[in-house]
Amino acid sequence: METVTPEQANYIIKHYLGLLTEPEMIALKHHRHALKLHELPDSELRTKIYLRNQWLTEEPEILAQLDEGYVQFILSCAERILKEHPNEVFFNLCPKCGKLARTPQAQQCRVCGFDWH
Repeated sequence: METVTPEQANYIIKHYLGLLTEPEMIALKHHRHALKLHELPDSELRTKIYLRNQWLTEEPEILAQLDEGYVQFILSCAERILKEHPNEVFFNLCPKCGKLARTPQAQQCRVCGFDWH
């Protein structure tokens, strides 16, 4: 299996979210809400609210997945998904330039503009 690129990993995470494990989903939710939290005032109070609503987690096993950063986390998730579900992930590549389309259903290339409707 070839190495997954960050572009492919983002595509998999965005379009095949249901293939993530529960701990990966919790880690992803934690990361996304932690980013929002740092942009807001009163972060100490909001952190308590986010924890209470389970938008953030304090579980070491979950947080350990994010230790090497978000990019490495999604690369690891994508590699696991491709290994465990190779027939469920479809990379929609442009027939003209070979670049990854925006979605699995797209019929127009976001890079070269080729249309295969």
